[in-house]
Amino acid sequence: MTPLGCICLIVFFIGVGLFITKMFRLVDLELFEPEFQVDSVGSLNSLTVNGPQFSAELNISVSAYNPTDYSCAYYEAVSAEVFYGGEGLVLSKTSLPSFTTHSQSTSVMKMTLLVNKSDDFGGVATAIAQSRKNGMVEFGLIVSALFKYKNRWDQSKWTSLKAVCKPLKFAVSPNDYNTTIPGILLKGSRC
Repeated sequence: MTPLGCICLIVFFIGVGLFITKMFRLVDLELFEPEFQVDSVGSLNSLTVNGPQFSAELNISVSAYNPTDYSCAYYEAVSAEVFYGGEGLVLSKTSLPSFTTHSQSTSVMKMTLLVNKSDDFGGVATAIAQSRKNGMVEFGLIVSALFKYKNRWDQSKWTSLKAVCKPLKFAVSPNDYNTTIPGILLKGSRC
């Protein structure tokens, strides 16, 4: 083989290698988004409505699934917000620790969100008191984070992620009096 033929062959294999690397990056780093789901085990504790005042404690677990085949998902600046009605009526916000999820696996975030509103914030206390009479109270959850995928060949850029999980329906005691009996999350929710 001539020296020119060897150089052409080397350039060809380098080109094929770069093409394969680019395809791995495209397929594993850019085509998939993490999947979030509120697990069906959750509770609404210490639900108290007293005139315009409202307080509660929500215990929720959220699963983050990484659908990629070769990349780890890294999450930073993770936070969770509980809302009532529309996303504009945020009742509580909490920061969560950073975490990593390996390919084709799930990480679970357990959180407790404390709500304590002293005024009838957007009519929430009134609406919750009415819903409670029907034996069910409904909330929503927003999980926000910065995330990126990283594998042995490449990594994506940090990207903002917002997962909205609703409805979160809790069965509660329908009495008008405040109770220590916890409300039970009726079913999980995909975000």
